[in-house]
Amino acid sequence: MEKLLTVAVPAYNAETYLKTNLDSLCRNAFLERIEVIVIDDGSSDRTGVIADAYATRFPDTVKVVHKENGGHGSGVNTGMDLASGHYFKVVDADDWVDENAFSNLLDYLEVQCRNKKSGSDAVVSGFYWVYDDGTGQIEGFRRKAEIKEPFHGVKYGKRYRFDDVSSRIYMKMHGLTIKTELLKTHRDRIRLDEHCYYVDAEYIMYPIPYIETVSFIPDFVYQYRLGREGQSVSPEKMMKNQENYDRVLRSLFRFYESCQTGKIACTREKLRYIEGIIARIAAGQVKIILSFPASAANKNQLKQSECRLRKNYPGIYRANRNWGVRALRLSSYGLYGLASRMVRRKAKR
Repeated sequence: MEKLLTVAVPAYNAETYLKTNLDSLCRNAFLERIEVIVIDDGSSDRTGVIADAYATRFPDTVKVVHKENGGHGSGVNTGMDLASGHYFKVVDADDWVDENAFSNLLDYLEVQCRNKKSGSDAVVSGFYWVYDDGTGQIEGFRRKAEIKEPFHGVKYGKRYRFDDVSSRIYMKMHGLTIKTELLKTHRDRIRLDEHCYYVDAEYIMYPIPYIETVSFIPDFVYQYRLGREGQSVSPEKMMKNQENYDRVLRSLFRFYESCQTGKIACTREKLRYIEGIIARIAAGQVKIILSFPASAANKNQLKQSECRLRKNYPGIYRANRNWGVRALRLSSYGLYGLASRMVRRKAKR
């Protein structure tokens, strides 16, 4: 039986969290409709053992790949290569899905698959930030929806032309489900950097030129765990991995150049969307620089980075919507010291 959805679970030293992830996916109501591919990315703990146990228990649903460590991007790449479901979604090993919301997503994907030609290339669902309080009782964790609705006036279940709504949406990895055929057809273009953090930005960007249609459902499917030690989105981790962040940004710039020059066919609306998303990533780079102690050298690094962006990628520079970056620019970076203190104070809370 063909599977409706492939869920890729990149996993590295995730023994503490993997059972929660797989228990949320391996429910009786889901087993016949999904394929779960756990990518054990060179773990040194019991991640691989736990994954193998689920594969033994659910042999028609769970597959396990044991590989040398290549980072999150390598895990996602492997999942895309092996996926056989009609649609593809990534659920990181330390996260999980809500049972009712996931069931609704599967029902909607089933409708899309009844007519492959009319099915949406991408389906966007909601997700919660879930704040891990250390108790292990996930039902009691505080939840927050970063985006309560995709855009004002959205009609859930309607198939939109991507270009018609591109100026009003921001599709994040946790809410994104994509046609597997699209990913495989453009496999050479949709490859994430390996041995690198922050490749989520690449995953949400590289398919954009090929997405013609998108639809939205109101359900908050993905439960994104925050607060665990060593998380890549923590300020300390971002400072430590500034080189990784810069590497991803450079990859996105090359992708943008390919879209600009026509090497990758891209409509004007999609190009504007891409500029807006890369502008968000560039604003993150500014925040990382501000996270370091204020100094003349760091201020100069910030100014040089902004100058290069304005000179080389004016479309991305103008697409910035971050008020903090706007304030810095309007002050000719005279607010650098104050901005650095504010960012560092907030990170300590």
